[in-house]
Amino acid sequence: MTDPQELTMEELRDRIRAAGVTIAEHRLAMVRKLLADALAPVRALDSRTIKTVEPAVTFTPAREVGNE
Repeated sequence: MTDPQELTMEELRDRIRAAGVTIAEHRLAMVRKLLADALAPVRALDSRTIKTVEPAVTFTPAREVGNE
């Protein structure tokens, strides 16, 4: 039985097409493994445990005094 989060070859081909890159057919298995390894920490993350915060960006328009 396969892992439900495992990237299928068709999904990999779709991602490659969407990215607009060309990857040789004989390299797809290696790319699939590298992508799965890269996505593992993201997939393991439980986003429900992360505290939601508002952005801390503020903007105060001020006129600079200088040599005009």
